This record gives sequence, structure tokens and C-alpha cells, in this order.
Amino acid sequence: MSTMTRASAYADRAPRVRPADAPRGRGVARSALALVPLGLILIAQSILTIKLARWAFASGDEGRYIYAGHQLIYELLHGGGSPYYETYFSGAPVIYPVLAAIADSIGGLLAVRLMSLVFMLTATCLLFGLSRRWLGYWPGVLGAGLFAGVGLTQDLGALATHDAMSLMLVTVAAYCASRTGDDEPAASRWLVAVPLVLFLANAAKYASVLFDPVVIGIAACQVISGGLRRTITRVTALSLATGVTLGVAAVLAGSAYLQGVTSSTLNRNAASAVFAGTTVSARTVIIDSWDWIGSVIVLAVLALLAAVILGRSVARAVLLLVLLVAGVLVTVEGVHLHTIESMYKHDDFGIWFTSAGAASVVCWLRSPVTKAVIALLLILGSGYVYTHNVVSTYQADDSALSLREYGALKPYLELGNARYMLGGLSNEDVVYVDHLAVPWFRLFDDVYLKYPIPGRGGDSHGRAVGRVCLLLKPGCMYLEGAAGYRAAIRAHWFALISMIGEHYSGQDVVIADTVLHTPGYIRLTQVPGPPTWIYAADYPSVDR
Repeated sequence: MSTMTRASAYADRAPRVRPADAPRGRGVARSALALVPLGLILIAQSILTIKLARWAFASGDEGRYIYAGHQLIYELLHGGGSPYYETYFSGAPVIYPVLAAIADSIGGLLAVRLMSLVFMLTATCLLFGLSRRWLGYWPGVLGAGLFAGVGLTQDLGALATHDAMSLMLVTVAAYCASRTGDDEPAASRWLVAVPLVLFLANAAKYASVLFDPVVIGIAACQVISGGLRRTITRVTALSLATGVTLGVAAVLAGSAYLQGVTSSTLNRNAASAVFAGTTVSARTVIIDSWDWIGSVIVLAVLALLAAVILGRSVARAVLLLVLLVAGVLVTVEGVHLHTIESMYKHDDFGIWFTSAGAASVVCWLRSPVTKAVIALLLILGSGYVYTHNVVSTYQADDSALSLREYGALKPYLELGNARYMLGGLSNEDVVYVDHLAVPWFRLFDDVYLKYPIPGRGGDSHGRAVGRVCLLLKPGCMYLEGAAGYRAAIRAHWFALISMIGEHYSGQDVVIADTVLHTPGYIRLTQVPGPPTWIYAADYPSVDR
């Protein structure tokens, strides 16, 4: 073809290519229209979540995290010692609590809960994007709809805790893992992001480490067609990178964080001394999980069977198996520990993955119209069951009674420099909700105490660095555990001791027994429920 001929041909094509406003406009319109189902799902999720929340009270965990965040910010700006939250929080206190306190300063409890809603909506969007890339458009819609319709998802979106933030970060890591295939641009960058995002998710909530193998498994499935050796290499590399990142962070954080990880997560079972819960049977654990996520699990099983029987892709079948396993991990762990402690929160992490697998059940339908109809029916059916027929697991109102009981104690919590020991998870609630000027070094609970032994240089702020012991020994500056509570109570260190919201742990038994046998404490009989004592010398005007 001559130069003139090529130029003429180009000129003929140019007017149809350059002014592409109309085709481009139609493309943008089609893309926007394709997002309408996702938009409706997000709107429905928002409405159901906001409708679920009650704004009058903060739950025990909510009040604790927000109060802790304010205390940490005050410590950072003004000094005064370091709170001991890292020794028993189930997530790094410098991450979510600080962020929650900032949101609380801007818009109160409403802003903090709306922040959780944004986290959960982001997780839904990421599920749509991930499922759409793997399986197609309507499976993407179905996956997002199934996850949004689960009551647990709505619960976490209405709860101002670290769970929603950690779940969102886990989903970000999973999305990064899904972009590490050979045909993906910048796959190596996505691969590097996986362990870094997993670290943030695990730091926000330690228990999320349970899903690190699932995310790594997703990344491995992206190269499974390249052979077993390459798959093993990727699993090994990501596992080492994630493990080393977490290990280095743990060493740099110090022994206090290691103690917190151990007590709040690794040893958190029905028999633990601090987080004592009710021992339940395996049958109870399975039934509870079935009530919360059963139908999604069934759909995921059907999708896996269809992939094995009808499909020809080993990678697809392995991926669906990984996603299915993620949905039952928490249930298996609950059966092992004989507890449902926090299971309703953790189940939602797993069901995010399983919703993507369950969505592939419509992949085997040929007609797009049929796919759309079936996806819509499954979303509406599942959402109706979990939103209306299943009793919600939302627990933000559970502390309302405790707060009312604490309300009777409010006049006794305004002594100035007195120290108070309030049992249970609601102790920070009364201070947070009523905005009492009680800093962390004057507010204690039945979970952890670092008592400065008189005459050995310690202080309630913990500014003096010294040895911390579980038993009174030479060279110890502080006491913790049961020995710390015994010594503090016998020294009349607390002006008020209340067992409202107690954990029913062995430590609680020690506290109650010690105060009963310590002269000077009297019980406030006008407060109903669990006992509350005051040190009479600190309240001379109280009618005995």
C-alpha cells in the first residue's frame, strides 16, 4: 500500500475514531447502569444497618475503645504515663481506638458507628469487584447481595468496634491477592501489598490472622495453572513475608503486646482466667453458625460440587474450596474451644469469602436473563431470612441495663482524685456516655490491674519503670493479677468497687472475697443486682 493510500485510509477512519463522544458516552452510560444493582444493594445495606442501631447507649466494647482512644491521644499530647490497654486489648490500641476517638470528637457515637458502616460498605464493594473479575457480572452482584443481606454484616456496620475496620482490611488484602495473576498488570506490586495489608488487618484485630492463610490461598490460586512448584513457591513466599512482618512488629512492640495477644486471642477460651465464658457443646456452636450463615454455606457447597462435576478448571475448583473453607473456619474453632465468644463477629469475616464462592452457583446458567432472575431471587430470599426471621446478634443495646445500674453510681464517681474499680465491659461506658472527668489511671476493671507496691517507687500512671510480678517478691515494683487486686483492696486503694458486669472469672472471685474480708468497705444496698462497695472513709456523708 502506498504512502498516499495509507494516509487516505487513515483520513477516512479518523472522523469515526476521534470524535468518539457518542460511543464513549454510551460506554459510560452502560458502565453506570451496570453499577445500579450494586448501588441498590449498598442502599439497602445502609438502611438495614442504620435501622438496626440504637443511638442512646454505647455497648461495652464501643465505650471501651472510644474511651481508650481519647486517653491515648491525651497521653500523646500531654504525657502522664501509658495506659495498659496493649496488655489485654484484642487489637493494637494505637490503631482503631485512636481513629474512633477522632471520629467521636467530630460527631460523637453516631460518627464512629457511621465509620463502621463505611468500612462494611467498602467490603461489599470489594466483594462485588472481586467476584465480577473471577466469575462474571451477575455472580458479582449475587456475592455482594448475599454478604450485605447477612445479619452479621449489618451488625458490624452498626457497631463502633475494630471488627469492621479489620474485616475491610482483610478484604483489601484478598482483592490485592486476586490481582496477582500472570495476566494482571503490575502483579508484583499487588503481591507486595498482600502481606502489608494483612499486617494492618491483624494489628487492628488479632483474631483476623485466622484468615491470612485464606488470602494467601487466593493468591496461590492465581498461578495454579503454572504448576504445583510455582504454587508452592508463592504460598511459601507470602507465608514467610507475612510471618516475618508480624514477627518483627511483635518484637518491636514489646512484651506488653505479646501478653495482650496471648490473653485476648491465643488463650481466649471458655476456661481462661480473664475472658471466661460459658462452655457450650459442639452442637450449640454448629447450630448458631447455621442460623447466622447456613444458607450461604449451602450455596457455596452446591457451587463447588458443580465446579467439580461440570467444570474443567482445577484452579476454579480449588479456589471455590478455599472460599468454602473460609466460611467454616470460625465454626471449627468454636467447636474446638467449646465457646461462641465473639463468634458472631468472626463468622462475618469468613462469610465474606464464602459469599464469593456461593455466587458462582449461577455461572452454569447460560442465559443472562436467567442469571439475573436467579441472582435477584437468591439475594431477596437470603436477605429476608437473615434480616427478618433470624434473631439479630447486634449487642450494642445489651449494656443499657448495666448503664442504668451504673447511673446510680454516678454521684459516687465524682470524688476528684479517687480511684474506682468497675467490673465488666461497661466500666468505660458510664464514663464515656456521661463524659465524666475520670482519666485512665483512676479507672480500673476486673480484667487487668498494675498496682504500685507502696514504698518501692511505682505509681498509678506507670511512669516509673520497674519489675512487674504476679506474686509479692523482693525487687518487684508492681503487682498484677489476683495478687495485685488483693494488695490494692487491702490498702483501700479503691474508693469504690462494683461487680456490675462482672466476667465471672476466678479473678472476680478473688476480688469479691477480698473486699468482703477487708474492714472499711461497706455495701451500697440501694443499688440492685451485683454488689457495689465503697470505702467509708472516702464517703463520710453516706448514710450507712
